Amino acid sequence: LGPAVARYYASKLWGGETYFMQMDAHLEFAPSWDIKYIKEVRAAKNYPKSVLSAYPPGFSQFGAYTGGTAGSRLCRCEFSTSDVEQHIIRINTNGSTNKNSPRPTQVAFIAAGFFFARAEFLVDVPFDPFVPWCFMGEEIALSVRAWTQGWAIYAPRQNLIAHQYRPGRMGLPKFWESVNQFWHRPIMNNLVQHIMINRLKHMVRYPDASIEKMKSEGLPVDKIVMDMDQYGMGTERTYDEYFEYAHMKMNPKTQRIDCSSNQWCNQGLKD
Repeated sequence: LGPAVARYYASKLWGGETYFMQMDAHLEFAPSWDIKYIKEVRAAKNYPKSVLSAYPPGFSQFGAYTGGTAGSRLCRCEFSTSDVEQHIIRINTNGSTNKNSPRPTQVAFIAAGFFFARAEFLVDVPFDPFVPWCFMGEEIALSVRAWTQGWAIYAPRQNLIAHQYRPGRMGLPKFWESVNQFWHRPIMNNLVQHIMINRLKHMVRYPDASIEKMKSEGLPVDKIVMDMDQYGMGTERTYDEYFEYAHMKMNPKTQRIDCSSNQWCNQGLKD
């Protein structure tokens, strides 16, 4: 059912531990990574509602990874060019954080491939099980939901994990290839995603995913927006406040969301 739903089921393994880390597969860990991440998240000004997040650096061969490079800053967003992903907002980096900062500094977005927080995050921002096969779009939804629930997002000052970004030439399967392997229907996931990605777009208020627009297109609106009160926006801060914070705004001409340069995020000006 894709990575977003897999994260929902993985989160159900939480057994009351103090901290929670979400990560991709194929990682290497620096020595004492857990102790160091605990110290880092506790050093953030908004602790205990602080989230460390970055795109980990890559590596090609497993070996003695020691960590220590500067964490990336999740400050930029852009639009997917894929028709399958319906031009959903994608998160991207804009430089690295200052390793010599006295404490972690805030960024605007959460990366699905790595974040570290106190486990109360799972209570405040439960993973949404109703976005099968969606890949792009989960990060902007996660970012908005966490921030409006009172959490602040921080770039770690140093990387303590590294990810093997596996290229296609290695011949390794992608998550969507399991559809054909198990059901022999190679585009079934695209058909489901085409419908349910509107849930993510509706959550971040795309005009083409409004209730009225979806009804006019004959989409199953009741399925798309089910349990949105549980898996939607938080109540501590507003959607509009987040858009101002992340330097995003609705463009009335294009009816899309524009992402502008975010200097406070790029320069690490908020702690």
